[in-house]
Amino acid sequence: MKGETIIVDVYNRGKENITIHWHGVNMPRYPWTDGPEYITQCPIQPGSKFSQKIILSSEEGTLWWHAHSDWTRATVHGAIIIYPKNGTKYPFHKPNAESLIILGQWWKSDVNAVRDEVLAVGADGNASNSLLINGQPGDLLPCSKSSTN
Repeated sequence: MKGETIIVDVYNRGKENITIHWHGVNMPRYPWTDGPEYITQCPIQPGSKFSQKIILSSEEGTLWWHAHSDWTRATVHGAIIIYPKNGTKYPFHKPNAESLIILGQWWKSDVNAVRDEVLAVGADGNASNSLLINGQPGDLLPCSKSSTN
């Protein structure tokens, strides 16, 4: 909720270093935990945990976050919904319902291999193999079948 302070515990259970970047969230008191690896913070190493303090001062609405180390941003992402303070109104008519939609991309190969190819040849990387809606590729990409590689 707008005006609250939250603590987000990030557990890195992956094989790569990560950091988390919060889009649309002001970080005036904690700019050293805003995501860019080795610029505003040290990475969270595999097997480690990092507690990130976020003060929601003026933010309101649906914002998003993602990993911010190399191409891990393509693999770890989500939404954060910040409601208005109790007793205040939306700047528009209150919605009848809420539906969260998160868009993403999926590569059939390791995203770090795609990054390495981009760095080696200096050209755009391979287009993703699928666009995702809420983590799902849709019916045209049969990745849930055992015959799909």
